[in-house]
Amino acid sequence: MSGSEKITAEVAIIGSGVAGAMIAWKLASLGVKNIVMLEAGPRVDRAQIVQAFKASPLIDFSSGYPNSAHAPRPDWNNKDRPYIDTVGPVPVKTEYIRAVGGTTWHWSGSVPRFLPSDFRLKSEYGVGVDWPFGYDALEPFYAEAETEMGVAGDDAENCGGPRSGKYPLPPVPRSYSDTYIAEKLQGMGVKFLTRPAARATEPYRGRAQCQGFGTCSPICPSGAQYAAIYHVETAEKLGVRVIDNCRADRIVADGTAKEIIARRPDGGEVRVGAKIFVAAANGIETPRLLLMSAGESAPAGIANSSGQVGRNFMEHPTVICTMLMKDPVWAGRGPETIIFSNTYRDGDFRRERPGWVLSAENRVSFYDVTHELLQQGVAPPDLQGKIRDRLRRQVSLYANVEQLPDAANGITLDWSRRDAAGQPVIRHYYSFGDYEKKGFAHAKGVLSKAAKALGAEILSTRDPVPIHHPMGMARMGNDKKTSVTDGFGRCHDHGNLFLAGSALFPSASAANPTLTIAALALRTAGEIAKQLKS
Repeated sequence: MSGSEKITAEVAIIGSGVAGAMIAWKLASLGVKNIVMLEAGPRVDRAQIVQAFKASPLIDFSSGYPNSAHAPRPDWNNKDRPYIDTVGPVPVKTEYIRAVGGTTWHWSGSVPRFLPSDFRLKSEYGVGVDWPFGYDALEPFYAEAETEMGVAGDDAENCGGPRSGKYPLPPVPRSYSDTYIAEKLQGMGVKFLTRPAARATEPYRGRAQCQGFGTCSPICPSGAQYAAIYHVETAEKLGVRVIDNCRADRIVADGTAKEIIARRPDGGEVRVGAKIFVAAANGIETPRLLLMSAGESAPAGIANSSGQVGRNFMEHPTVICTMLMKDPVWAGRGPETIIFSNTYRDGDFRRERPGWVLSAENRVSFYDVTHELLQQGVAPPDLQGKIRDRLRRQVSLYANVEQLPDAANGITLDWSRRDAAGQPVIRHYYSFGDYEKKGFAHAKGVLSKAAKALGAEILSTRDPVPIHHPMGMARMGNDKKTSVTDGFGRCHDHGNLFLAGSALFPSASAANPTLTIAALALRTAGEIAKQLKS
């Protein structure tokens, strides 16, 4: 076993995903020296991940990525020893990566902005809570994040809040199936937009043009899709030290944060002291770390005088309707998702039920179709032809539904049980309220009408499922009695400890969270730089 290593930094960042990477890069670009970033997992290579996924018999998005005893991650195929113990009425099987660059190694690349009303949910509609600032305060950082991530979008379309500039890249071209669906559903009042995507539609900052593999999740083979590894490596060129395979187990804090206690795979201890600390693990690991850092002065966990750490978990429960068209539409050409609709996203109805985003899935479901046909007794030589016919005619429409914060939804730690790394097991409670259920009913009604407008046969309409968008559990706000941090992610209880990532979200919107995570991180970086100078 190795001995103890002591590191001293100006800024110590836990996590190398999009939030941590953006903060490290931004601070370094502003001239801050001696920045250290800790990552629990290892470095990975894109080509190796592609080959590992191809060789894996599993079909989840995380297959092929590391899952070591030192830095375990959710693996829902391991039923004997689950990393997260899901309790409550609704299963939630969140997937994420613990590796340098974080979970943007595998994601859809979808980066719509929140709407101005998403920041004022309580004020405008009398439900949920407001953010501690409005859309205008975040807009410049949205624009900066879009530039940094290389977002492709259509400047002629209003996909979210008002914009101060243009997208850095032209929009992703629509596939034939997207065009067909959009035209057919115009008659029922649905307006489809080209989804803003962190995807290179032409060469951009060393990224090649998208080749249309359609495997955005689990991996973009060509690297055309943005991944946070870009900003990790850019930060390293500016002098940031990235320490991989270094798992943060605890933040020592009283009135201020004092140090991070971390572990190497061989058991060696790493202690990191700094002027400023940033916890940017992810929407589950960050609140978990705060709870694990409980001590004599903070028995309920650090940064938790409000009692809100681990509470108010939100997701985007999604209703998926799979249907069979009369004629071939050839879904699966190009990225996995290209068009979406804000038709049902905002309005006074949000007083009673949530907004939701309608999307067309441009993905070929080889496994699901083959499994279903085999279950029906279809066998060779007929099987291949049946698969071909289904795949060229099958499409899925899905509704990403907004969820309100609920203090009952969230995580606690089971100190009597340990995961592979010796840390307390996460217990995750999740449920839907009447508000969300009204949204599901509305979405199912619209999807049924859409099938009729398309002249399609509905094959299945799945019950709402979470889609790997963990949010909340360490929310920001102006009142330290009801929130964990201020509007910059600075913990109310510890003035030199900042949080970053989706755990900060007071409400969920119906939009994918990654662009807002990046924008918040850039805003936080500016505040950290200011605090270091004071």
